Amino acid sequence: MPNFSVRFSKSQVAASLWDYGEDAVAARALEMSDDDLAGIQKIAAWYHDPSYSLPLTRQQITNNHVVAFAALTYFEGEVRALARTRRRAQKARPRELQGR
Repeated sequence: MPNFSVRFSKSQVAASLWDYGEDAVAARALEMSDDDLAGIQKIAAWYHDPSYSLPLTRQQITNNHVVAFAALTYFEGEVRALARTRRRAQKARPRELQGR
């Protein structure tokens, strides 16, 4: 069990997912409950451990990756590679995700 917790908003989860091409899951994240958010935050605390193997190669794992991977795991039941390996441009984010 991690000895720390992480906190982020629903809109941050949705923005992280969108950044990596997970548009359908991002839309779902905007409508999630507070309990869903707490579940994703709990998974993210585990994924912040550098010894936890996430499906990303040739890149350094960022907080944005961790949030996206945690949300995918929560909503889909297992961790998998993100649809995109590189982030989309922040200026291209939909309006409801701007400034996140």
